[in-house]
Amino acid sequence: MLASRTPVTCAQIMTRFPQLFTEAIGDTSREVTAVTSPDQASPTDLVFLATPKALSAGLSSQAAVLVVGKKSKADAEAKANGRTLLISTNVELAMAKVISEFFLRTPYTNASIQNIHPGAHISSSAVLGTGVRVGPGAFIGANVRIGNGCYIGTNAVIEDATVIGDDTVIHPLVFIGHSTEIGNHCEIHPSAVIAKEGFGYSHDERFNHTRIPHQGKVVLEDDVHIGAGCTIDRATFGETRIEQGSKFDNQVHVAHNCRIGRNSLFTAGIVVAGSTTIGANFVCGGLTAITGHIKIADNVQLAGFTAVTKGIEQAGPYGGNPMMPLQQHIKTKVALTHLIEMRATLKKVTKHLGLDSDETNQL
Repeated sequence: MLASRTPVTCAQIMTRFPQLFTEAIGDTSREVTAVTSPDQASPTDLVFLATPKALSAGLSSQAAVLVVGKKSKADAEAKANGRTLLISTNVELAMAKVISEFFLRTPYTNASIQNIHPGAHISSSAVLGTGVRVGPGAFIGANVRIGNGCYIGTNAVIEDATVIGDDTVIHPLVFIGHSTEIGNHCEIHPSAVIAKEGFGYSHDERFNHTRIPHQGKVVLEDDVHIGAGCTIDRATFGETRIEQGSKFDNQVHVAHNCRIGRNSLFTAGIVVAGSTTIGANFVCGGLTAITGHIKIADNVQLAGFTAVTKGIEQAGPYGGNPMMPLQQHIKTKVALTHLIEMRATLKKVTKHLGLDSDETNQL
Protein backbone atom coordinates (compact mmCIF):
# COMPACT_ATOMS: atom_id res chain seq x y z
CA MET A 1 0.00 0.00 0.00
CA LEU A 2 1.35 3.43 -0.97
CA ALA A 3 0.16 6.60 0.71
CA SER A 4 -0.55 9.75 -1.26
CA ARG A 5 2.14 12.38 -1.10
CA THR A 6 -0.52 14.80 0.10
CA PRO A 7 -3.92 14.04 1.65
CA VAL A 8 -6.84 13.89 -0.81
CA THR A 9 -10.34 15.09 0.05
CA CYS A 10 -13.55 13.34 -0.91
CA ALA A 11 -14.56 16.46 -2.81
CA GLN A 12 -11.40 16.25 -4.93
CA ILE A 13 -12.12 12.63 -5.79
CA MET A 14 -15.71 13.36 -6.79
CA THR A 15 -14.72 16.37 -8.85
CA ARG A 16 -12.07 14.39 -10.72
CA PHE A 17 -14.44 11.53 -11.60
CA PRO A 18 -17.98 12.93 -11.76
CA GLN A 19 -19.28 10.07 -13.92
CA LEU A 20 -18.21 7.47 -11.37
CA PHE A 21 -19.43 9.22 -8.20
CA THR A 22 -23.07 10.32 -8.11
CA GLU A 23 -23.56 11.28 -4.47
CA ALA A 24 -21.78 11.90 -1.18
CA ILE A 25 -23.24 11.35 2.27
CA GLY A 26 -21.31 13.03 5.05
CA ASP A 27 -18.32 15.34 5.18
CA THR A 28 -16.76 15.74 1.72
CA SER A 29 -13.88 17.77 3.15
CA ARG A 30 -12.66 14.65 4.96
CA GLU A 31 -9.13 13.70 3.89
CA VAL A 32 -7.74 10.26 3.08
CA THR A 33 -4.11 9.25 2.66
CA ALA A 34 -4.35 5.72 1.24
CA VAL A 35 -6.60 3.08 -0.33
CA THR A 36 -6.56 -0.35 1.26
CA SER A 37 -8.64 -3.41 2.13
CA PRO A 38 -11.13 -3.24 5.03
CA ASP A 39 -9.10 -5.55 7.27
CA GLN A 40 -6.06 -3.25 7.01
CA ALA A 41 -7.87 0.08 7.10
CA SER A 42 -6.97 2.90 9.48
CA PRO A 43 -9.05 6.02 10.29
CA THR A 44 -7.39 7.92 7.40
CA ASP A 45 -8.00 5.27 4.73
CA LEU A 46 -10.44 4.91 1.86
CA VAL A 47 -12.01 1.51 1.08
CA PHE A 48 -13.99 0.35 -1.96
CA LEU A 49 -16.79 -2.11 -1.20
CA ALA A 50 -18.06 -3.81 -4.36
CA THR A 51 -19.60 -6.99 -2.89
CA PRO A 52 -21.88 -7.78 0.08
CA LYS A 53 -18.95 -9.49 1.82
CA ALA A 54 -16.73 -6.44 1.31
CA LEU A 55 -19.53 -4.14 2.49
CA SER A 56 -19.90 -6.07 5.73
CA ALA A 57 -16.14 -5.94 6.33
CA GLY A 58 -15.96 -2.25 5.44
CA LEU A 59 -18.75 -1.27 7.79
CA SER A 60 -16.93 -2.92 10.67
CA SER A 61 -13.54 -1.45 9.71
CA GLN A 62 -11.83 1.74 10.88
CA ALA A 63 -11.89 3.31 7.40
CA ALA A 64 -12.85 6.99 7.28
CA VAL A 65 -14.46 6.89 3.83
CA LEU A 66 -16.46 4.09 2.23
CA VAL A 67 -17.22 3.79 -1.48
CA VAL A 68 -20.32 1.71 -2.16
CA GLY A 69 -22.64 0.95 -5.06
CA LYS A 70 -26.15 2.35 -5.42
CA LYS A 71 -27.75 -0.91 -4.29
CA SER A 72 -25.77 -0.82 -1.04
CA LYS A 73 -26.51 2.81 -0.26
CA ALA A 74 -29.35 2.29 2.24
CA ASP A 75 -27.55 -0.42 4.21
CA ALA A 76 -24.30 1.55 4.30
CA GLU A 77 -26.02 4.79 5.33
CA ALA A 78 -27.79 3.09 8.23
CA LYS A 79 -24.48 1.81 9.61
CA ALA A 80 -22.08 4.58 8.59
CA ASN A 81 -21.68 5.95 12.13
CA GLY A 82 -20.55 9.37 10.98
CA ARG A 83 -18.23 8.22 8.26
CA THR A 84 -18.35 9.63 4.74
CA LEU A 85 -20.01 7.55 2.03
CA LEU A 86 -19.32 8.00 -1.67
CA ILE A 87 -21.93 6.40 -3.93
CA SER A 88 -20.50 5.02 -7.16
CA THR A 89 -21.94 3.73 -10.42
CA ASN A 90 -19.07 1.23 -10.73
CA VAL A 91 -17.12 0.54 -7.54
CA GLU A 92 -14.31 -1.53 -9.06
CA LEU A 93 -13.71 0.89 -11.92
CA ALA A 94 -13.77 3.81 -9.47
CA MET A 95 -11.14 2.06 -7.34
CA ALA A 96 -8.87 1.56 -10.35
CA LYS A 97 -9.19 5.18 -11.42
CA VAL A 98 -8.74 6.69 -7.95
CA ILE A 99 -5.69 4.61 -7.07
CA SER A 100 -4.00 5.41 -10.37
CA GLU A 101 -4.80 9.12 -10.17
CA PHE A 102 -3.96 9.87 -6.54
CA PHE A 103 -1.90 7.02 -5.07
CA LEU A 104 -0.03 4.64 -7.38
CA ARG A 105 -0.08 5.31 -11.09
CA THR A 106 -0.09 2.22 -13.28
CA PRO A 107 1.88 1.01 -15.07
CA TYR A 108 4.65 1.50 -12.54
CA THR A 109 8.00 2.65 -13.89
CA ASN A 110 11.33 3.20 -12.17
CA ALA A 111 11.36 6.82 -11.01
CA SER A 112 15.16 6.93 -11.04
CA ILE A 113 15.13 6.61 -14.85
CA GLN A 114 14.13 10.09 -16.00
CA ASN A 115 15.83 10.25 -19.39
CA ILE A 116 18.08 8.10 -21.59
CA HIS A 117 20.62 6.25 -19.47
CA PRO A 118 24.21 6.48 -20.78
CA GLY A 119 24.47 2.69 -20.50
CA ALA A 120 21.74 2.14 -23.12
CA HIS A 121 22.67 1.27 -26.72
CA ILE A 122 20.57 3.22 -29.22
CA SER A 123 21.17 3.00 -32.97
CA SER A 124 21.97 6.27 -34.69
CA SER A 125 19.05 5.68 -37.07
CA ALA A 126 16.48 5.16 -34.29
CA VAL A 127 13.98 7.97 -33.68
CA LEU A 128 12.74 8.59 -30.14
CA GLY A 129 9.86 10.93 -29.29
CA THR A 130 9.78 13.52 -26.55
CA GLY A 131 9.89 12.37 -22.96
CA VAL A 132 11.13 8.86 -23.75
CA ARG A 133 12.95 7.20 -20.83
CA VAL A 134 15.41 4.37 -21.45
CA GLY A 135 17.03 2.23 -18.75
CA PRO A 136 20.62 0.96 -18.53
CA GLY A 137 21.54 -1.94 -20.79
CA ALA A 138 18.57 -1.46 -23.10
CA PHE A 139 19.18 -2.10 -26.82
CA ILE A 140 17.28 -0.16 -29.49
CA GLY A 141 18.08 -1.25 -33.04
CA ALA A 142 18.29 0.42 -36.43
CA ASN A 143 15.32 2.35 -37.81
CA VAL A 144 13.27 1.86 -34.66
CA ARG A 145 10.64 4.55 -34.00
CA ILE A 146 9.41 5.13 -30.45
CA GLY A 147 6.55 7.52 -29.68
CA ASN A 148 6.26 10.23 -27.06
CA GLY A 149 6.27 9.40 -23.36
CA CYS A 150 7.40 5.79 -23.67
CA TYR A 151 9.40 3.91 -21.06
CA ILE A 152 11.96 1.26 -22.05
CA GLY A 153 13.16 -0.71 -19.04
CA THR A 154 16.57 -2.03 -18.10
CA ASN A 155 18.04 -4.63 -20.50
CA ALA A 156 15.05 -4.59 -22.83
CA VAL A 157 15.82 -5.45 -26.48
CA ILE A 158 13.99 -3.78 -29.37
CA GLU A 159 15.20 -5.06 -32.71
CA ASP A 160 15.41 -3.24 -36.03
CA ALA A 161 12.46 -1.53 -37.76
CA THR A 162 10.10 -1.83 -34.78
CA VAL A 163 7.49 0.92 -34.34
CA ILE A 164 6.07 1.76 -30.89
CA GLY A 165 3.28 4.29 -30.29
CA ASP A 166 2.90 6.90 -27.57
CA ASP A 167 2.89 6.27 -23.80
CA THR A 168 3.77 2.58 -24.04
CA VAL A 169 5.70 0.85 -21.26
CA ILE A 170 8.25 -1.86 -22.05
CA HIS A 171 9.37 -3.36 -18.76
CA PRO A 172 12.89 -4.73 -18.11
CA LEU A 173 14.12 -7.87 -19.91
CA VAL A 174 11.52 -7.76 -22.68
CA PHE A 175 12.55 -8.97 -26.17
CA ILE A 176 10.81 -7.44 -29.20
CA GLY A 177 11.77 -8.92 -32.57
CA HIS A 178 12.34 -6.95 -35.77
CA SER A 179 9.55 -5.18 -37.65
CA THR A 180 7.06 -5.40 -34.77
CA GLU A 181 4.27 -2.80 -34.54
CA ILE A 182 3.08 -1.77 -31.08
CA GLY A 183 0.31 0.77 -30.52
CA ASN A 184 -0.36 3.53 -28.01
CA HIS A 185 -0.78 2.92 -24.27
CA CYS A 186 0.46 -0.67 -24.38
CA GLU A 187 2.30 -2.45 -21.59
CA ILE A 188 4.64 -5.44 -21.90
CA HIS A 189 5.83 -7.08 -18.68
CA PRO A 190 9.27 -8.56 -17.92
CA SER A 191 10.58 -11.59 -19.82
CA ALA A 192 7.89 -11.42 -22.49
CA VAL A 193 9.07 -12.37 -25.99
CA ILE A 194 7.29 -10.62 -28.84
CA ALA A 195 7.90 -11.62 -32.47
CA LYS A 196 10.40 -14.40 -32.14
CA GLU A 197 10.43 -16.66 -35.21
CA GLY A 198 7.42 -18.96 -35.38
CA PHE A 199 7.67 -22.74 -35.04
CA GLY A 200 7.64 -23.99 -38.62
CA TYR A 201 9.81 -26.64 -40.31
CA SER A 202 9.85 -28.65 -43.53
CA HIS A 203 10.96 -32.30 -43.46
CA ASP A 204 12.81 -34.64 -45.80
CA GLU A 205 12.52 -38.40 -46.27
CA ARG A 206 14.99 -38.98 -43.43
CA PHE A 207 12.92 -36.83 -41.09
CA ASN A 208 15.49 -34.05 -40.97
CA HIS A 209 13.93 -30.67 -40.13
CA THR A 210 14.66 -27.45 -42.01
CA ARG A 211 13.43 -24.16 -40.59
CA ILE A 212 10.90 -22.20 -42.64
CA PRO A 213 11.94 -18.53 -42.39
CA HIS A 214 9.16 -16.36 -40.96
CA GLN A 215 8.98 -13.15 -42.93
CA GLY A 216 5.87 -11.78 -41.22
CA LYS A 217 5.48 -9.65 -38.13
CA VAL A 218 3.55 -9.17 -34.88
CA VAL A 219 1.10 -6.29 -34.41
CA LEU A 220 -0.15 -5.22 -30.99
CA GLU A 221 -2.92 -2.64 -31.34
CA ASP A 222 -3.60 0.18 -28.84
CA ASP A 223 -4.10 -0.53 -25.13
CA VAL A 224 -2.85 -4.13 -25.23
CA HIS A 225 -1.29 -5.51 -22.04
CA ILE A 226 1.07 -8.50 -22.21
CA GLY A 227 1.95 -10.31 -18.96
CA ALA A 228 5.30 -11.61 -17.77
CA GLY A 229 6.77 -14.54 -19.65
CA CYS A 230 4.31 -14.43 -22.56
CA THR A 231 5.43 -15.46 -26.05
CA ILE A 232 3.85 -14.22 -29.27
CA ASP A 233 5.35 -15.62 -32.47
CA ARG A 234 5.77 -13.70 -35.71
CA ALA A 235 3.77 -14.77 -38.76
CA THR A 236 5.12 -16.84 -41.63
CA PHE A 237 4.18 -14.22 -44.25
CA GLY A 238 1.51 -11.81 -42.98
CA GLU A 239 0.99 -10.94 -39.35
CA THR A 240 0.13 -12.25 -35.92
CA ARG A 241 -2.26 -9.61 -34.57
CA ILE A 242 -3.53 -8.85 -31.05
CA GLU A 243 -6.41 -6.41 -31.37
CA GLN A 244 -7.13 -3.30 -29.32
CA GLY A 245 -7.82 -3.58 -25.60
CA SER A 246 -6.80 -7.23 -25.16
CA LYS A 247 -5.13 -8.23 -21.89
CA PHE A 248 -2.86 -11.23 -21.31
CA ASP A 249 -1.97 -12.65 -17.91
CA ASN A 250 1.44 -14.30 -17.43
CA GLN A 251 2.81 -17.19 -19.51
CA VAL A 252 0.39 -17.09 -22.43
CA HIS A 253 1.61 -18.45 -25.78
CA VAL A 254 0.19 -17.35 -29.13
CA ALA A 255 1.67 -19.12 -32.15
CA HIS A 256 2.32 -17.77 -35.65
CA ASN A 257 -0.42 -16.35 -37.89
CA CYS A 258 -3.05 -16.02 -35.13
CA ARG A 259 -5.50 -13.15 -34.75
CA ILE A 260 -6.92 -12.34 -31.30
CA GLY A 261 -10.06 -10.17 -31.24
CA ARG A 262 -10.46 -6.86 -29.44
CA ASN A 263 -10.97 -6.70 -25.66
CA SER A 264 -10.06 -10.34 -25.12
CA LEU A 265 -8.98 -11.56 -21.68
CA PHE A 266 -6.44 -14.40 -21.38
CA THR A 267 -5.62 -15.73 -17.91
CA ALA A 268 -2.37 -17.55 -17.15
CA GLY A 269 -1.03 -20.57 -18.99
CA ILE A 270 -3.16 -20.47 -22.16
CA VAL A 271 -1.75 -21.89 -25.40
CA VAL A 272 -3.10 -20.98 -28.84
CA ALA A 273 -1.78 -23.01 -31.79
CA GLY A 274 -0.99 -21.43 -35.13
CA SER A 275 -3.34 -19.80 -37.64
CA THR A 276 -6.30 -19.62 -35.25
CA THR A 277 -8.67 -16.63 -35.29
CA ILE A 278 -10.45 -15.67 -32.07
CA GLY A 279 -13.32 -13.18 -32.03
CA ALA A 280 -13.90 -10.08 -29.90
CA ASN A 281 -14.59 -10.07 -26.15
CA PHE A 282 -13.13 -13.55 -25.69
CA VAL A 283 -12.64 -14.60 -22.03
CA CYS A 284 -10.57 -17.67 -21.23
CA GLY A 285 -9.75 -19.49 -17.99
CA GLY A 286 -6.22 -20.61 -17.23
CA LEU A 287 -4.34 -23.64 -18.61
CA THR A 288 -6.62 -23.90 -21.63
CA ALA A 289 -5.32 -25.30 -24.93
CA ILE A 290 -6.70 -24.13 -28.29
CA THR A 291 -5.83 -26.04 -31.44
CA GLY A 292 -4.65 -24.45 -34.66
CA HIS A 293 -6.43 -23.46 -37.89
CA ILE A 294 -9.84 -22.86 -36.31
CA LYS A 295 -12.15 -19.88 -35.81
CA ILE A 296 -13.87 -18.89 -32.56
CA ALA A 297 -16.87 -16.56 -32.65
CA ASP A 298 -17.23 -13.25 -30.80
CA ASN A 299 -18.32 -13.27 -27.13
CA VAL A 300 -17.14 -16.78 -26.25
CA GLN A 301 -16.12 -17.68 -22.69
CA LEU A 302 -14.02 -20.77 -21.85
CA ALA A 303 -13.66 -22.33 -18.41
CA GLY A 304 -10.17 -23.15 -17.17
CA PHE A 305 -8.53 -26.41 -18.38
CA THR A 306 -10.69 -26.50 -21.52
CA ALA A 307 -9.38 -28.35 -24.59
CA VAL A 308 -10.61 -26.69 -27.77
CA THR A 309 -10.18 -29.08 -30.71
CA LYS A 310 -12.65 -27.56 -33.16
CA GLY A 311 -14.06 -24.17 -34.07
CA ILE A 312 -16.81 -22.45 -32.06
CA GLU A 313 -19.57 -20.84 -34.12
CA GLN A 314 -21.94 -19.71 -31.37
CA ALA A 315 -21.31 -17.17 -28.60
CA GLY A 316 -21.60 -18.37 -25.01
CA PRO A 317 -19.78 -20.29 -22.26
CA TYR A 318 -17.99 -23.60 -22.83
CA GLY A 319 -15.73 -25.92 -20.87
CA GLY A 320 -14.28 -29.39 -20.51
CA ASN A 321 -12.16 -31.92 -22.35
CA PRO A 322 -13.71 -32.68 -24.76
CA MET A 323 -15.16 -29.17 -24.93
CA MET A 324 -18.94 -28.80 -24.61
CA PRO A 325 -21.42 -26.11 -23.53
CA LEU A 326 -20.58 -25.12 -19.96
CA GLN A 327 -23.77 -26.33 -18.28
CA GLN A 328 -23.38 -29.72 -19.94
CA HIS A 329 -19.75 -29.83 -18.80
CA ILE A 330 -20.76 -29.04 -15.19
CA LYS A 331 -23.43 -31.78 -15.23
CA THR A 332 -20.89 -34.24 -16.65
CA LYS A 333 -18.40 -33.44 -13.89
CA VAL A 334 -21.08 -33.92 -11.24
CA ALA A 335 -22.11 -37.27 -12.78
CA LEU A 336 -18.50 -38.48 -12.77
CA THR A 337 -18.36 -38.14 -8.98
CA HIS A 338 -21.11 -40.81 -8.79
CA LEU A 339 -19.58 -43.14 -11.37
CA ILE A 340 -18.50 -45.84 -8.88
CA GLU A 341 -21.97 -46.06 -7.32
CA MET A 342 -23.56 -46.06 -10.78
CA ARG A 343 -21.39 -48.99 -11.87
CA ALA A 344 -22.28 -50.94 -8.74
CA THR A 345 -26.00 -50.27 -9.29
CA LEU A 346 -25.77 -51.33 -12.93
CA LYS A 347 -24.07 -54.55 -11.93
CA LYS A 348 -26.90 -55.33 -9.49
CA VAL A 349 -29.54 -54.58 -12.12
CA THR A 350 -27.92 -56.81 -14.77
CA LYS A 351 -27.56 -59.62 -12.24
CA HIS A 352 -31.21 -59.30 -11.19
CA LEU A 353 -32.31 -59.44 -14.84
CA GLY A 354 -30.18 -62.49 -15.46
CA LEU A 355 -27.92 -60.63 -17.82
CA ASP A 356 -24.71 -61.66 -16.06
CA SER A 357 -21.78 -62.18 -18.36
CA ASP A 358 -18.02 -61.91 -18.21
CA GLU A 359 -18.34 -58.36 -19.57
CA THR A 360 -20.91 -57.20 -17.00
CA ASN A 361 -18.99 -58.85 -14.16
CA GLN A 362 -16.08 -56.61 -15.05
CA LEU A 363 -18.13 -53.49 -14.34
